[in-house]
Amino acid sequence: MKIQFKFLIVFLAAFAITIIPNLFLVRSEVIAWLPIPWWTFLSIARFILLIGLFGVAIHYWIIKPLNLIAHSLSLDDAEPVQDLSRRHDEIGKIGVLLQRFFAQRKELNAVMHEKSEALKAVAYSEAKSRALLNSIPDLLFRISAEGSITDYHAPDRTELFLPPEKFLGKKLTEILPSHIISGYQQAIQDVIWFRKSQSFEYTLHMPDGTERSYEAMVSATGTGDFLASIRNITIRKEAELEITRMLTKQQELNELKSRFISLVSHEFRTPLAAISSNIQLLSRYQEKWPPEKKEKVLRRVQEAIQNMVMLLEEVTLLSRDQSGLLLVRPEPIKINDFVNDVIEDLRKSSELPVHLELNMEPDDDNIFSDKELLRQILSHLLSNAGKFNPEEKPVRVTVTRTNNHIEMVVSDQGIGIPERDLEQLFQPFHRATNSDPYPGTGLGLSIVKRCVDLLKGSIRVTSTINLGTTFEVQIPAEITKTTAYEQNSNY
Repeated sequence: MKIQFKFLIVFLAAFAITIIPNLFLVRSEVIAWLPIPWWTFLSIARFILLIGLFGVAIHYWIIKPLNLIAHSLSLDDAEPVQDLSRRHDEIGKIGVLLQRFFAQRKELNAVMHEKSEALKAVAYSEAKSRALLNSIPDLLFRISAEGSITDYHAPDRTELFLPPEKFLGKKLTEILPSHIISGYQQAIQDVIWFRKSQSFEYTLHMPDGTERSYEAMVSATGTGDFLASIRNITIRKEAELEITRMLTKQQELNELKSRFISLVSHEFRTPLAAISSNIQLLSRYQEKWPPEKKEKVLRRVQEAIQNMVMLLEEVTLLSRDQSGLLLVRPEPIKINDFVNDVIEDLRKSSELPVHLELNMEPDDDNIFSDKELLRQILSHLLSNAGKFNPEEKPVRVTVTRTNNHIEMVVSDQGIGIPERDLEQLFQPFHRATNSDPYPGTGLGLSIVKRCVDLLKGSIRVTSTINLGTTFEVQIPAEITKTTAYEQNSNY
């Protein structure tokens, strides 16, 4: 409306301007020299003045403000339209609107810049959190207050006990065994009560049949649910078990060493005392005693010395075994000749049973085994049989070759072995409860078992109280040489 009013003023001004010259010219003598009629001249003048006035009005009221508006928009600045905003017409309103537009746009840009910086910070924080999360080797499960798994993080999917689609959204009671559920429930209650993280351990049977050990750390997230961090500790548990086993083994070895020192000191003291006393008797009464008496005393000395030699051999053998030096060194052996040699050596040392029944099939083929280990096996079994067997009853020895194996069976008819002692019969220093009246160290059968194991064989014992004991040893007819590492790994 204000623009139309201004245009009306312009029209009136133009009309007034054209009327004044008209009145002046009518009363003037100038009309006489005009080449055209005076009214035509007045019309032309009026038109020219009107056009000029309109041009000036349009320039100042429309074109110039529009140029300022365009300039302001091109500069993206409200300064060019500051003067326009002071006008009280529509152009002024446009100027005010432009100023508001630019002000709001500036605020919007500031907000957008702030939001952009915030988004960058969030993206950086998220990337950092994701990197930290990916660096965590543990499984992470988000558990709702109702006990359902709502989310998870698994660096290694092989650690998942189920595919994600089978546990996401499911309650713990639907997918876990009862002993694990009770652990989680107790941990969650403790987290709520004590307001700090709680941990517990459990064992889980995997679908592939393996068994794994886990440590779960449960903590509150602050949003009403809980986060369970689960770490696979199977290797650690195995290491702990191995350490425990080694400590137990070390304790057993320490106990064996103590028992060994005590036994050896006792076993050496007895034959040494016997040797000393018999030598003193010989030196004092050798001229008075008859030859038979002297021979008997000398036999006692020889037996005492032989006992000491046997004990030293057993100790040496155990020491070599503990040091990893008791290796298998196979060589060709004629088994029949070998058995006869062992029996002859035992006869010379007076350790052979009084009555011996030997059954061997003729066999000229060689076996490929360790002669020293075989000698330890057969000599200890024969010595034990002779020690516990009555003199009037025979000890039976049978040696046969079957299915690429050599089988040696030694049977006596002595006091037998109580059933409760059979399980620990091959343990070092263990002696049957009914063997106290008979001399011995409890090392012989443990040496036999160790030698059989080194030869990759087997040993079986059957016994009946007061009826006798039978040992059956079976070893391969051909074995290979072992290294110290292989010997220790089998121990």
